Amino acid sequence: MDITLSWDLFIIVFAVVIIAYSLIIGQDQTLKVILGTYVSAVAADAGGQLIGTYLGGSQLFMNLLNMVAVNNDDDATIIVKVAIFIVFVILFAVKGAFEVDVSDDRPGLVRLFVSVLYGIMSAGLFISAILIFISGISFVGGGSALTVKSALSPIYNQSEIVKWMVQYTYFFFSIPALAFLFHSFHTAREQ
Repeated sequence: MDITLSWDLFIIVFAVVIIAYSLIIGQDQTLKVILGTYVSAVAADAGGQLIGTYLGGSQLFMNLLNMVAVNNDDDATIIVKVAIFIVFVILFAVKGAFEVDVSDDRPGLVRLFVSVLYGIMSAGLFISAILIFISGISFVGGGSALTVKSALSPIYNQSEIVKWMVQYTYFFFSIPALAFLFHSFHTAREQ
């Protein structure tokens, strides 16, 4: 078997890992991860910008950049944003001070199907956020799908999945929240 390493393969494997993890932790925890991903994306974007703005150009920061073979402040800001994002998602998932309980009394196959859908949405949201960070575009400062496309052009031109994800970025960011809201309206509440 001849497997060619590509961005498509990387994204597919990463998505499958997130979906499998979502099935392992269950629907409630997957929803907690999705909510934590939204908060983490904004916090990482703002935190990375702050670090880049206030530490960029300092001698200590430049020494740290040289140690990890990063050549400029922009690349460092991207790395910091991605690192903060991943750490925050993990912390929200493991130690977040909020609980999600959808009290789902539907048949097992329906719950499994909904869990898979939430896993897919979680993977799409997480990967889309990473792609936004890699592009150098800011959630807080704005940027359109066209801007992201041009910023990601080396990866974008090599990967059909990245093209598709960039084209539907707004979908990947809005659908998990809308699905959770819809699910909340259609779930029986225990008083």
